[in-house]
Amino acid sequence: MKEISRKGTLRKVSLPRILVSLNKDMKTGTLVVKTPSFTKNVFIVKGEAIFASSSHEDDRLGEMLIKAGKINLEQYKESVRLLKKTDKRQGSILVELGYLSQKELFWGVKYQVKEIICSLFVLEDGSYEFIEGEIPSQEVITLKIGMYSLIYEGIQKINNWTRIRNEIPPEETVPNLGEDAFMHLKGIELSRQEKKMLSLIDNTKNVKEIIDRAKVNTFEGMRFFYILWTIGAIKEKIIG
Repeated sequence: MKEISRKGTLRKVSLPRILVSLNKDMKTGTLVVKTPSFTKNVFIVKGEAIFASSSHEDDRLGEMLIKAGKINLEQYKESVRLLKKTDKRQGSILVELGYLSQKELFWGVKYQVKEIICSLFVLEDGSYEFIEGEIPSQEVITLKIGMYSLIYEGIQKINNWTRIRNEIPPEETVPNLGEDAFMHLKGIELSRQEKKMLSLIDNTKNVKEIIDRAKVNTFEGMRFFYILWTIGAIKEKIIG
């Protein structure tokens, strides 16, 4: 893989490629992504994303819990009222009020972190910079999910056909499973159709043939191949 610059724009380098590069190099530090509307930070330790923060109001814990249906509007408003009067975190307030259990709070924070990171995958513009070094000590390790599983979930949110089409080799490409393909896929819960496509990769069929034989929606099939190429589970062999 071509070396990825530690600073640049998402128009030139996609987020999945940045994350794969940081994972392969087992980097520790903070990936900062900025747009005119917000700044989001992804905290990485030895190549794995463990936490994230965001300046976007809709990414706050209370808002996330509302959207997930874990608290109602009245509970949200009461927690915000107390939040303004104390120096406590909103999550702690929600637990103290009896609106959430400690287990539900843990789920909520993990959900918030995943949603912040996955929201970055749909960005097509913005600047990024990886600042190497120890992450802020106050950040708590909450996200215990492999980087490739995170990339899988993030790419699933991309609905831009042109973007995916430009990111992967032509449909005439014959994909080959890499020697460590299944190690890259470890922990990823593939759908039945994705498993079918994976089983059809045999060093002879091209991408189009595999998608057709698996009877998969073309866009979804190409998006899956985008995942496989991005994480390095398959290599390419061009015919012709």
